[in-house]
Amino acid sequence: MNSIFGNIDDLYLFCAVVEFGSLQEASRQLRLPISTMSRRLNALEERLNVRLLEKQGRELAATESGIHAFNLFKSGMESIEAAFEQLSEDRQDVEGKIKLALPYNFYRGFAEDVVEEFLQRYPKVQLDLVLSQEQLVPQTDRDLLMTFDLREMEGMIARPLFEAKHGFFASPEYLARVAPITNLEQLREQEWVSVDNIIDLPIYRGDELVEVMSIQPKLVVNDILAVIQAVEKGIGVASLPLRHVKPAAKQNLQQVLPEYNRSNRKAYLVYKQRRYQPRALSLFIEALLQGVKKIW
Repeated sequence: MNSIFGNIDDLYLFCAVVEFGSLQEASRQLRLPISTMSRRLNALEERLNVRLLEKQGRELAATESGIHAFNLFKSGMESIEAAFEQLSEDRQDVEGKIKLALPYNFYRGFAEDVVEEFLQRYPKVQLDLVLSQEQLVPQTDRDLLMTFDLREMEGMIARPLFEAKHGFFASPEYLARVAPITNLEQLREQEWVSVDNIIDLPIYRGDELVEVMSIQPKLVVNDILAVIQAVEKGIGVASLPLRHVKPAAKQNLQQVLPEYNRSNRKAYLVYKQRRYQPRALSLFIEALLQGVKKIW
C-alpha cells in the first residue's frame, strides 16, 4: 500500500521500533533483517525530510519529532493491523495450542466443564492442562495461569475470576485435646495446616481489619482438598474456603471463632500482555470467565 510518503509499511516499521524500544527487538519481532529495516527507515526519513530516530548508545531512540510522528501514526497503524488480523481470523478456523496451569480443585470446581465444551466447539484447538498449585508464570502468548498469588506477575494481565470467603476450622478431635480457643491469641498459637507459605494473615471482624496474624504452619500442602483432609484427621487448624465446607457432606470439621475471618482471597486468570491475542486464546479466556459466573 503506497501513500504520498511512499510505502506505508515503512511507517509501520518506524512505529514498531519505537514501540518495541529498539531496532534489534523490532527486527526480531517482525522477523526482518536489521540492515533491511535500517535502509527503509533512512528512506522514510528522507521522504519526510525529518529526523525520526537517533543513536543513543548502541540503540536507536525516537527524536522529539519522532515521538510526535509516532503519536500521530500509532492509532492508524493499530487500526490497520487490527483490520488485517480480523480479516485473517474471519477466513480461518479457530486453531492452535493453549497451555493452562491451574489447581486441581479449580479444574474440578468449574474449569472441567468449560474445557470439555470448548474442545467440542473448537476441535482444532490443542489444550495442554497442568493441574498444579505451582506458579507457572506464562512464558508465551498462549499460556494461561489461574492463581491467588500475583507475586512475580509484573507486566502480566490479571483478570479477576472470583473471591473466596474463608473461615477457621479444626476437627472436633483436635479441639478436644487443646485448650479452648476463645480469642485470636489462642488461635495464633495453634498447629496450622496451610495451602501455601504465606504466614501473615489479615484478620477481619466483618469488614474491619483487626490485626495481621503471623502463623507457623506445621504442614504446608499445595492442594486445598488435601488441606481439608489433614484438618479432618486432626493435624491442626486451617483457614478454609467456605464453599469447600459443606455440612451436607458430613465433613469432620468445626468452625473456630466464626466472628473472625481472614481477608477474602481473590483468584485471577493471568496471561502475557499482548495487543492482539491469538483468537483461540481470546475465546478460551472468555469461556473461562463465563464459566466462573455460572457458579459464583
